[in-house]
Amino acid sequence: MAMYIGIASKMLIGSIGIFILIRLLGKKAMSELTPFDLLYILILGALVEEALYDDKVNVFHIVFALVLWGAVVYIIEKFLEKTERISTLVQGKPSILIEKGKLNLEELENNHFDMEQLRSMLRQNDCYSIYDAYYAILEVNGGLTVIKKDQEEVLTFLLLEEGKIKLNVLNSINKDEKWLREELTEQGYHNIENILYCEWNMNKEKLLIETY
Repeated sequence: MAMYIGIASKMLIGSIGIFILIRLLGKKAMSELTPFDLLYILILGALVEEALYDDKVNVFHIVFALVLWGAVVYIIEKFLEKTERISTLVQGKPSILIEKGKLNLEELENNHFDMEQLRSMLRQNDCYSIYDAYYAILEVNGGLTVIKKDQEEVLTFLLLEEGKIKLNVLNSINKDEKWLREELTEQGYHNIENILYCEWNMNKEKLLIETY
């Protein structure tokens, strides 16, 4: 009986601990997981699983392991927030599969997409033909964002967030940091640290800027 009580208590504490850690680290939905998020959650689950049937491991060991791993993940994520290039390497970046109504064959090949897979994901976004898609962006979590041709005016790209320039997004639209700084200067924004976010509307060729 003591063995079963021990397994049940470790399972309960482990489950609660994983839930608390996910909430504290800001994970709002499983559908938004990046590859790094999936990795650390799998490791969290493995820590609890290995401890369940090991009599030498008690509840306090599980709590210690969860707190330690949670602290490591928190530090890594904070570091990734401040280092865009490493963040892109670890978490990946969005891929534009359809751009202005044209298939990006290079990105389709890099992401191992065939036409039927692309059509299937388009249909899940209420777009029933490749011809009707103006933009199709494969997000880092594996989801597909679709802008249809009758919605093309809403397409924007986030170029700057909380004073930090997103170089990978600039590269994806064939722009660079020099271009962005010149555009901001022309509009009277000389210090990017004062900018909360800056979006680029490609169709209207216009920057949408909000300051603190």
